[in-house]
Amino acid sequence: MTRVTSQFTFCSPSKILRQAVIEQNNFNITTAIFNLGNSNIEPANTLFLDGIISNAIISLKENIRAEKIAGQTYEYQYLDLSYSFPIDEIKPTKKPLILDFGTNDFEVINNTLTQTNKMLMHFTVFEIIAACTYYPALLLNISNSIEVNNYSRLVLWENIDFENKKITQQTRIRVI
Repeated sequence: MTRVTSQFTFCSPSKILRQAVIEQNNFNITTAIFNLGNSNIEPANTLFLDGIISNAIISLKENIRAEKIAGQTYEYQYLDLSYSFPIDEIKPTKKPLILDFGTNDFEVINNTLTQTNKMLMHFTVFEIIAACTYYPALLLNISNSIEVNNYSRLVLWENIDFENKKITQQTRIRVI
């Protein structure tokens, strides 16, 4: 059994929790979610992390054949980040954003985040997390929210500008 908490936990775009403790068993099944401040549960053995906890990043390119992605993502603002970045900035539209790194390798993802930081400046960190985790999972019909009894491979988004709710040049993602 492991317990982790941070400033925010991104469960879904409509459910972002402050100082929530996520308790998971050895199979990465969430067994409890509770607020640290309102809890009668002893926070012993809880790992306090600086950043935002979310589900793992999902690459559509690793789950769908490349020629089918365009047909599957027409309801989204799909951005393939596995190639060069000719665009200076992307602006939000009414369509939800999907960011596809083309990989689940955190070293590659972190390097790409550094390179695309300015390009994504119009998006909040929560929109970026949703674009990497929630919407790709939704499109693939897989579990996409951190909830009790759901499997979740948790990651930590570090070095966030919490005041402006933005990613920074130093933002990094790592497995918890």
